[in-house]
Amino acid sequence: MYQQLYPNLFKPLKIKGLTLKNRIMSAPNMLFQTIAGRPTDYYIRYLEHKARGGAGIVTLGEIPVCDGGRHTPGMDFTRENMNLFAEMSAAIREHGAVSSVELTHGGRNARPEFNKASPMGPDEALTPYGKVSAMTRRDMEAVADAFADAAAFWIGCGFDTVLIHAAHGWLFPQFLSPLSNHRTDEFGGSLENRMRFPLMVLRRIRERVGPDRVVQIRLSGSERDPKGFTVEDIIEFLSRAQEYVDMAEISSENIVWFFGTTYRPWGLNTDLSEAIKKSGRVSIPIFVIGSILDPAQAEDIIASGKADGVSMSRALIADPYLPEKALAGRSDEITPCLRCLNCTDSDNLHRHLVCSVNPLIGREARLGFAEDMKKARHSRRVLVVGGGPAGLQAAITASDRGHEVILCEKESALGGLLRFADSDSLKLDLRRYKNYLASMVSKKNIRVMLNTPVCDALLNELKPDHIIVATGATPITPSIEGIERALHVTDIYFKPESVKGNEIVIIGGGLAGVEAGMHLANLGKKVTVLEMTDTPASDSGPVYRIGMLWMAERLGLRIIAGARADRVTGRGVVYIKDGRETELPASSVFYAAGMKSNDAPFFELHGKAGHVDMAGDCKSVGKVAGAVHSGYFAALDIGKF
Repeated sequence: MYQQLYPNLFKPLKIKGLTLKNRIMSAPNMLFQTIAGRPTDYYIRYLEHKARGGAGIVTLGEIPVCDGGRHTPGMDFTRENMNLFAEMSAAIREHGAVSSVELTHGGRNARPEFNKASPMGPDEALTPYGKVSAMTRRDMEAVADAFADAAAFWIGCGFDTVLIHAAHGWLFPQFLSPLSNHRTDEFGGSLENRMRFPLMVLRRIRERVGPDRVVQIRLSGSERDPKGFTVEDIIEFLSRAQEYVDMAEISSENIVWFFGTTYRPWGLNTDLSEAIKKSGRVSIPIFVIGSILDPAQAEDIIASGKADGVSMSRALIADPYLPEKALAGRSDEITPCLRCLNCTDSDNLHRHLVCSVNPLIGREARLGFAEDMKKARHSRRVLVVGGGPAGLQAAITASDRGHEVILCEKESALGGLLRFADSDSLKLDLRRYKNYLASMVSKKNIRVMLNTPVCDALLNELKPDHIIVATGATPITPSIEGIERALHVTDIYFKPESVKGNEIVIIGGGLAGVEAGMHLANLGKKVTVLEMTDTPASDSGPVYRIGMLWMAERLGLRIIAGARADRVTGRGVVYIKDGRETELPASSVFYAAGMKSNDAPFFELHGKAGHVDMAGDCKSVGKVAGAVHSGYFAALDIGKF
């Protein structure tokens, strides 16, 4: 008899007339691929990818309900667009998933560039986006009608359910929060009053869509602030709101909680969903979101009664097929999420969505789906030089395409610079991903040769048709007096004995320097990072940087911005800030001044096979995303002719 590894995770759930085939919700998230208020093919295929992967619910994210409330470009609710919106729902439903659409209003955080009307919220306020006016009763009635109209419109387009966004700093929590709601009328003050407007909106939606339609709510279970609303407040709110909604997805306020970086624990918000479940006052199904990355973790959350289901966002960007792989007993083949927030930050920078570990996601309209990738027209003997992330991904992709693959690595282990994660006390997600790559190589028909530099004799023996050079990068040594007394930050991981004493100075406050400092601070060292610009970790994305610096502060890491290291002495480091010299004592000094491509092997190997390509840092120095994507596409193009 078939034995399901995750019986609770894959147990169906019936909510009114809808049946979820499992307890996995593909959470609403970024992409925002619209042109003139219409979704692009990229957007539709992106949603379809999630449905094909096996999630029980797939949610189209962040659809503003009206002018004045847009924090994204939004979509136009017109009859002419209904066929495209219906196609979005069909792309989900055709693969057995429930189709959902998230409805939002940004309140005082609405973006002026997306609106004609001025922003409004519970109070008059001045935000980075401009002046905000306090909502009148007429404004509230109009917004309630807008939510109700939007819910009816999207259900009319074929969506099974709507999800009301009442979290993450948008309009609903602005009213619920005593930190942002200072009204003195019946919509402010007590919790009873602060709940009044959100409940009005939910009641209006229910009246419009009728009693049989499923309505969901995404709700922050706490503000994570001693002066903000608490989980007890949300239990009270949900005990009232469940008259109008049929399921709640529990998140949290505060960006470092709803965009958890790799430094945070898994399952960030399960304490909130568990409190709601155990209150005995809420009878509707409760799902929870927040760094839920693994099917075994999700199974435990449901089995232990902390939630009725789980909502996954970035885990299903990294691998939309997580549900199907878990169902098939192939969890070891699930591509792990790094929690690097590259997906979020790439979209915030107005680029196409980029996942560090999934080159196809968001590009399905151009490239197709992973399982549709056909074998190469002609099989080739492929030599991959270098066993870092670019080389590993290139080897995996080339093998999947039907090529004979040989991977040569000059060191005694695979992983390249990612092997630093074996020693890093905080980058556990990256360590998991590095191990995943090595494991996938071991499962493929790939010949791995460790401790093997590539030379002419080896080339004569192997006779490759195609060579992919992925030899990484080497450190740049800064021109600072006495720098010979310092070591590169990679020695912190690969030569831990080089860390002498407890007072550590790191020259260079980019991402590598700050993260190395955090690791040492986590081990109890007193660490100071010197950064010559005014922005620490400027090479990281904006949302990731917020979470990283939040954690750095809690670890006690000292970062001095605008400080130029002048010289390394026998006692420490002399730096200059605001024209003044200061000597910083140090028992160990390290530097992180960037990397340069190790491209010499490419030029040495050029012309020694029919095709010689580059991938990873040896082509262009970057982070994991650049390595994985370049390795993938270098292998994808082999054997076309």
